[in-house]
Amino acid sequence: MITIDYLKNHPQHIPALAKMWADTIGQRWVPHISIEDAIARFQTHLNSDELPLTLIALKDGIPMGMCSLRSSDGVRDDLTPWLGSLVVDPMHQNKGIGKLLINAIKTEAKNRGYQHLYLFTFDPALPKYYRLSGWTMFATDEFHTHPITIMEATL
Repeated sequence: MITIDYLKNHPQHIPALAKMWADTIGQRWVPHISIEDAIARFQTHLNSDELPLTLIALKDGIPMGMCSLRSSDGVRDDLTPWLGSLVVDPMHQNKGIGKLLINAIKTEAKNRGYQHLYLFTFDPALPKYYRLSGWTMFATDEFHTHPITIMEATL
């Protein structure tokens, strides 16, 4: 059974999650961010009562994925909050873990009084995935020289 919990309650998993992030997102889209930098960033997410925070998916105490809720994600400072760093271990993809994490982050944002949630994706194939979950395209922009699609969800 998959459980979703705050990273704050499982800080020992930060190195494994940072590596998962680096292997799946970082090396392709932001290779200048080292695993050490990712570890340092996720250490700032050890919160449950304020942003930024990260939720992790666990199965038998092993991290399967994560997703963050941040006030900013490096683009469009006029928009808040942001879903970011959604990553699922490649060995456990296509099992609904990503959707569990997205829904948990939506609930976190809604419980904090937000009416909208934003994310951006580098991968041009991912907007279709998010549209199937009720997200709409909000805008296009650029992040570290890569074109991105900004998506919005109404909470």
